[in-house]
Amino acid sequence: MRPITRSQLAIIKKREGEPWIYSYADLVTNLLAFFMMLLIIMSSSKSVREEFAEGIKNYVESKGFAAKAVADGSELSVPQLRQVIESYLKEKQLNSEVSLSETRTGIELTFEAALVFDSATAEIREEAGTVLQNIAILIAKLPPRFVLDVEGHADSRPITSSSLYPSNWELSSARAGSVVRFLEANGLQARRLRAIGYGTTQQLDKKVDASI
Repeated sequence: MRPITRSQLAIIKKREGEPWIYSYADLVTNLLAFFMMLLIIMSSSKSVREEFAEGIKNYVESKGFAAKAVADGSELSVPQLRQVIESYLKEKQLNSEVSLSETRTGIELTFEAALVFDSATAEIREEAGTVLQNIAILIAKLPPRFVLDVEGHADSRPITSSSLYPSNWELSSARAGSVVRFLEANGLQARRLRAIGYGTTQQLDKKVDASI
């Protein structure tokens, strides 16, 4: 075993007395890795750079870091949107009439039809207008790539011959269309909205869906 000289011992003692050097070394290493990553990205094709940037953006948004507070009018992430809508429904005591759940691609709001429409009609009730208006304001804060599917469902019983609608197909489509037009009138861009009518093919106990 080689003995440690006095000069080597002095160097060791000096390093132990300066712990900041380890943090500094980590910083320099991270900066080197960062600039190497930038060099690789800049030397790649445009499509690769765009894909990389989108991946970073999606990761940050999934962690809830991307969006600022709602009050400043900036964008929301989907997790933040869910939290805000949940708080709104709880505050307005609407949990029994509007349910909120996660899907593979986003979130789904399910409205009791009695809250939004009278039986066999597609005219939005006044009470529902305020709820939809507030939710439209929140949805408008999502990044532009998110779209809203409004899924209309009809009453379980058949349409009568005196009805405005020949069948439940037309009724469910008209209900989805009414909600879409309402949301567009309250600030949502038409290209981010889709209206879908299910008739009675997907029974939801007289409910209307809005999926993001």
